[in-house]
Amino acid sequence: MSPSAVDNPVLDVIVVGAGIAGLAAALAIHDAGHNVKIVEGATVLREIGAGVLISSNATRELIRWGLEDDLRDVIVQSRVSRVLRWDNGDVLSEVKMDPSIALKKYDAPVWMLHRADLHTAMLKKVQSLGIEIRLGSRVLDADVDTASVTLASGEVLYADFIVGADGVRSKMRDIISQKPVPALPTGDYAFQFALEIEKYKDDPVIAPLVEGHAATAWWGPGRHVIGTLLRGEKLFNCVAVFPDDGSLGDEHKQLGADVDELRRNFSDWCPAVRTILFHADPRSIVKWKLQDLDPLKSWHRGHAVLIGDACHPMLPYLAQGASQAIEDGAVLAQCLANLPLDRVGLAFQDLRFARATQIQQNARKQKTENHYPDGPEQRARDERLKDPTQVRAWQWEPVVGKPTKNWNDGLFGYDSKVECEEYFKEHEAGRTLVKQAA
Repeated sequence: MSPSAVDNPVLDVIVVGAGIAGLAAALAIHDAGHNVKIVEGATVLREIGAGVLISSNATRELIRWGLEDDLRDVIVQSRVSRVLRWDNGDVLSEVKMDPSIALKKYDAPVWMLHRADLHTAMLKKVQSLGIEIRLGSRVLDADVDTASVTLASGEVLYADFIVGADGVRSKMRDIISQKPVPALPTGDYAFQFALEIEKYKDDPVIAPLVEGHAATAWWGPGRHVIGTLLRGEKLFNCVAVFPDDGSLGDEHKQLGADVDELRRNFSDWCPAVRTILFHADPRSIVKWKLQDLDPLKSWHRGHAVLIGDACHPMLPYLAQGASQAIEDGAVLAQCLANLPLDRVGLAFQDLRFARATQIQQNARKQKTENHYPDGPEQRARDERLKDPTQVRAWQWEPVVGKPTKNWNDGLFGYDSKVECEEYFKEHEAGRTLVKQAA
């Protein structure tokens, strides 16, 4: 390989991991005109988990990649967002949401999707484009200077660039950091299950919760429950978060959990929560350990970068994990299309670090707010929530030469193309490196 100034260099890129981050990177990098190969340790791809909020900053990318029609039948656009008190169901906050506002203001919609539906649509698109996915291909090691990965089988794969999209328990993170960097337990578990709305359309407790396209959350001491409509409003998806008792050990996820444990943890909560949990089918419950990561010093080394949960896992309190993974893929593809390879990693981190870190930090703040014990802080929070404009009334950290943005404008209004174009112009970027036959 040697430097060569050409107009349209084509790179070979290996993506490690076939979750949402890996598929997003593959779609974006392919769209930029490069060759992509995905390697995944699992022998079967099956995405499990809860609903994901795909806000305008990420739906604009999915639409660019041609996924809107594939998702149309499973999209939900919530029209009411409620927060209720844990013990009696009193309304703490109710915000009306007009789906057309986000489209008009940010030029892209807001979607609520089941994680599995999003993953399935992205996977089908990847396959339709002829992008190779190698399952059962666990990465044992990688050389980030030669851009090669060694699989558990002993096979070595060579490329021009490596993308580490292998999740919160990332092997590529250890390789790029040159030391083990384990994910940190947050002290919480999450249980997820879904109820088929048709079965409960006449239930006096559950039916009102799904009327009016609503998303409902109950906040209480050390715990919370969220119920959202998914799959074209056919499912009422529920997530319950409560303290980690150590029963999962080192496991990250478990399918088919102890429903009695779930019910015990909310036995003194309001009738609506107890009713929802009563109907949970033990066979369908997913239990997972919520894990986090302190900001890394570097997301890159040599010709390799980390994206998504591998470098900035997002606690689910802001439902931004999938959206940020999608943004990562879009930004990385533009860096690969416009920069010499030895500048890609640094530029990607420059473009993404501050934003992802602020979202991580605010997700941690949201966890604290959700779980206040009854007392002065909880009463102050409840009083503030009465004003809809004070729900997540955060500001983004100021950027020199740019106006300070409120939380929604900075989150929903983000456009990777605009951000990258400004960055490249500022840094007078230009691609100068491409693989060349010896």
